[in-house]
Amino acid sequence: MFKIALIILINIQLGYSQITVKGKILNQTDKKPIAYANVGIPNTGIGTISNEDGSFSLQLSKLNLKDTLRFSGIGFSKRAIPIQSLLDKEVIVYLKEQVTQLNEVIVQAKKEKNKTFVLGNRKSRGGTLETDTVYAGSATALLIENKNPIQKGLSFPVYLQSASIRIFRNNLPSFKMRVRLYSVDPLTKGPGEDFLNKSVVVESTMRNGWLTFNLSEFNYLISEPFFVAFESILTKTDRELIAKGYHDFIQKHPNRLRIDTVLFEGKKQVRQQLGMSGIDLPGTFIGIAPGESASKLFSCYTRNTSFDKWEKVRGILAATVTVSNQLPASETISTKAPEPCQESSAVCVAIQACNDFLDESNVNGLQLCISVNGKIKLSKGFGLADVENNLPVSTDTQFRLNSISKSVTSAALIKLVSENKLDLDAPIQKYVPSFPVKKYPFTSRQLAGHLAGIRDYNEKDLSDLVRQEHYENATQATKIFENDSLLFKPGSQFHYSTFGWNLIGAVIEGASGKSYLDYMQESIWKPMGMLNTCGDDNTKSIPSRSKFYDAAGNENDYGDWSYKYAGGGLLSTAEDLVKFGNEVLHSNVLDPKLVKHLFEPQFTSSGKATGYGLGWYVGKDKNGHRIWYHAGDMLSSSSYLIIYPDDDIVIAFLANSQEGTLFDVQKIGSLLLQEVIAKEISYDKANKNNTQYEAAPLRIYTLMQKDLKENSPLPFPRNF
Repeated sequence: MFKIALIILINIQLGYSQITVKGKILNQTDKKPIAYANVGIPNTGIGTISNEDGSFSLQLSKLNLKDTLRFSGIGFSKRAIPIQSLLDKEVIVYLKEQVTQLNEVIVQAKKEKNKTFVLGNRKSRGGTLETDTVYAGSATALLIENKNPIQKGLSFPVYLQSASIRIFRNNLPSFKMRVRLYSVDPLTKGPGEDFLNKSVVVESTMRNGWLTFNLSEFNYLISEPFFVAFESILTKTDRELIAKGYHDFIQKHPNRLRIDTVLFEGKKQVRQQLGMSGIDLPGTFIGIAPGESASKLFSCYTRNTSFDKWEKVRGILAATVTVSNQLPASETISTKAPEPCQESSAVCVAIQACNDFLDESNVNGLQLCISVNGKIKLSKGFGLADVENNLPVSTDTQFRLNSISKSVTSAALIKLVSENKLDLDAPIQKYVPSFPVKKYPFTSRQLAGHLAGIRDYNEKDLSDLVRQEHYENATQATKIFENDSLLFKPGSQFHYSTFGWNLIGAVIEGASGKSYLDYMQESIWKPMGMLNTCGDDNTKSIPSRSKFYDAAGNENDYGDWSYKYAGGGLLSTAEDLVKFGNEVLHSNVLDPKLVKHLFEPQFTSSGKATGYGLGWYVGKDKNGHRIWYHAGDMLSSSSYLIIYPDDDIVIAFLANSQEGTLFDVQKIGSLLLQEVIAKEISYDKANKNNTQYEAAPLRIYTLMQKDLKENSPLPFPRNF
C-alpha cells in the first residue's frame, strides 16, 4: 500500500470565485530571475514555487483578498505584500540578497583519523506520492540526531558532508528536489529556522534509488540535532500531468482508494491509500517507513506548501545525512567519479545488490558468499548483527539456517549409509524403537523426501511453531508429534514437513549411537571445515550469533529451537554453507557415488514427480541451468543456498529478518553464469575452437535478454 498526500485536484471547485496572482521574482541587485523561490500565505496550504525563469502563478479565493502573500528565496531576504496590491497585473517582486555573517572556523590538526558517520533512517516499506496539483512547495523533514542506532565515536559538533533521500519510484521523465536544513524549534520541537544560505537543487531521471546532495562545499559545522528536509519542485506541466493521471486512476478504480484516519500523538490524521496498481501514477514517490515502530525511533514532519505549518506525521521519511568529525581536505571535496570496483563485474553487482537491498528493506544484516570452480569469489557481511550496540555483520557472524538445516542434515544420511549403519528403506522403528507404529510403515527415504505423511506445523497455532521447552536430543523432541496420525498413506503424496526431518534427527541418533549435534560435529562439520556451524542452543553462550528481528524491526528470538535442529534449528555462516556446497560437488568427506542420490527427484506412488530429492529441491533456474537448492525462513530470519552442479557455482545468502526472502539470489546466479560463459568463449576463441565458440554467443544473448525482464526470484517455498 502507498500513502498518498492530501490532494487538491487542478479542476477542484472551491465554491467561491477565483482570482489569480502572477508575476516574476527577481534579484534586486542584478535583476536576474530567482528560480524556485517560495510564495504563499503563512500558516495555510496555499503556496507555490517560482519557475526557472522566476515566474509564478497562484490561484486564490476572494476570501484571501485581505491576506498577505509572502515571498522568500534561499539566500535572500523575505518580503510580505498585501494581496489586494497584486491584482489585475503581472507583478515584479524584488528580493534582496542576504549577506550571512559566518562564524570564523579555526581548523586545527588532529591526530585522529577523519571519520564519517551516516545518520538517519535507511528503511522504507512504501512510498508517498505528492499529488497536490494546484499548489507547490511541499516538503518532508526528518530529525537528525545521534540515535537509532547510536554512532559510537560521534559527538557534536560535526561537519556536514551530504544528504540523501530514498526515491521509491519515479514515473516522470525527470524530477527536481531541493534539500533544506532547519534548526529544531525549542517550543514545537519541529523544524525551526532555515540555516542553508544557498539553494541546492538536484534534477534526476532516476527510476528509483538514493538521490544524494553534495553539501561539503559549505563546510557547515553542526553543533546540535537538526532537521534535513526535501522539497518537491513541480512545474505547471508536472502538476497537470499528475492531476490527469490521478483523476483517470480514480475514475477507473474508485474502489482502490481508501480514506481513513489514524490516531497519532492524540490527533487524528487523514490517510489515503491506494492498492499496488497505484504505483504507476505519474509523479515521484519518496520512500517512507510507516507504522508505530518507525515513529517511535524517528521524528518526521511535513508541510503542504512553503509557508504552511509543519505537522508531525506517523510515516517516517527514508533519508540520511553523512557527517564528519573533521573539516574535509580540499581534495576530498572532489567531484571526480568513484574508482571502479577492483573485483570482477558480477561480484561488484552482487555487492551493490546487497547494499541496495539493505537500503530498500527492513533487513538489518545479511551475509553473501559465492564460489566458482571451488574457489570463493566473495564472502562478505553487510549491515548490523546487533542494532542496539551497532555491531556490524562479519563473515563469522552466525545466522539461522532455517530449512537449509535439512540440506545440511542430508549429508549425515549419506555418511551413515557409507558406514553401513543406516538402511534408508528400512522402517524407522529400526532406529527409533520408541516412535509409535502407525497404520502404515514408512522409511527414512520417505521422510527425507516429504512422502511419509508426517504433519508439519499447525499454521493456525503459533505455539506449535514457537516453543519454549528445551529438548536434550532429537529423539526426545519427537514427543511433540509422535501420537499424531499420518496424513496419508506413505508414498502417495508430497507434504512438506519439518517434523518429518526432526524424526530424521532421531534416526541419526539411533543409527550412530550419538546425539544428533555430536554426530554432526564429529562426522560432518569438523571434517568439512564448517567451524561456525552448530545448533541454535539458547542454553549456551554463542558470542558470534546475530540478533534476530521481526517484521517491525524489533528484536525477537521466537522461542527455543532445540526441538528442530535437524529440520530447521541450525546456526551457520554463508561461508560455511559454501564449503558445504563444494563438498557436495567435489566430495572429499562424503562418498560421491552416494551423494548423487540426494538429488534424484522422488515420485509419488502414482508416478508424479515431487521436484524434491532427499533434503534438496531439484530443478532448473530461469535460464535453464540445473540447480540444487533450498530456502528457509522463520519469523526472524531467512536463508538461501543454491548449487549449479553443471557450472560449479555455489551461492549462500543469510539474513537476520524474514524479509530476506525477497532477495533475488537467482539474479546473482545469472550474472555469474554470464561471466563464466564469457570466459569460456574467450578461452575457446584463443584456442580456435570454432565449433564451441560459434555456439556460445547465442547462449549469452539468451541469458541477457531474459535478465532484462525483471524476473521475480526463484519460486522458493516459504518453508520454516
